[in-house]
Parts: sequence; structure tokens; C-alpha cells
Amino acid sequence: MEKHRKGFTVILLCVVFATVGCIHKTGGSVTPWEQVTTYNAALAQANNTAEQGAEAVVVSGLVSPSDMRPVIQTTGQVATLHLQITAILQQGTATAANVASVQTLVDQIKASIAALPPTTLGIKNPKSQQSFYADLNSIGTLADSLLASLKLVVK
Repeated sequence: MEKHRKGFTVILLCVVFATVGCIHKTGGSVTPWEQVTTYNAALAQANNTAEQGAEAVVVSGLVSPSDMRPVIQTTGQVATLHLQITAILQQGTATAANVASVQTLVDQIKASIAALPPTTLGIKNPKSQQSFYADLNSIGTLADSLLASLKLVVK
């Protein structure tokens, strides 16, 4: 199982770093709103990559569908919450009410990830479990970054 977790980790980290490693803009500095939209896109991409990775290990037969079901369900929940965040951002304004709504959704994203059972993927080694959850928690970190950038827009 350790080999599968490492593959999942590598895929997730590559996408995250490629997506948000550097935000560059020709002709000026990056605005807080541009950071918000970049983090929003990165959140969607990281979650999608996690889901695709989970589906790939099931299709390959490396992990049973029942072992991977919680991860796929969690990425589905995160995707639903992300769509709600995107709908708020598409209003084009950053109000205190919007920030409060996004905060609630970010908290739900992090709670969904935290609710994954510790036996996910059949990982029994506590250090490996911890590493696996750190990978999934990067989705929560992206959500936090989006929220922090949104708060800068309101100020």
C-alpha cells in the first residue's frame, strides 16, 4: 500500500505546485482578487486530481472499491462545496457576507477531509496514514488560502 500512497502523493503535489507554485502576471503585480480566482481554480484541480487518482487505483485493481469509496465520496463532497464557493465568487463582489459564506464552506471542506476513516486505503502504518492525510489536507490548505485572499479583497 505504501507504493500506492506515494503515487497518489506525487500526483497531488505535482498538480498543486504546477497550479499555484507561481502566480505571474505581465505588466504589474497580482491583485488579491486574482489570487482568489487562482486559489479557487487550484482547489478544484487538486480535488479533481485526488478523485482521479483514487479512481485510477481502483480501476487498476490495486485497491478495492470499498477501501477507496470514502475518498471518492469526500472528493465529491468537496466538489459540491467548491461549486458553491465558485457561485459566490462569480457575483464579482467581495462582501463581508460573502466572506462569511465562503468561511462556512471552507470549514465544511476541511471537516469532510477530517472525517475520512483512519483505515482509508488499508494503510495500517501510522506514519503512512499521517502522510496520506497531509496530502488530502493540502486541499484544505488551498481552501484556506482562497479565504485569506478573499478577506484581503474586502479590506
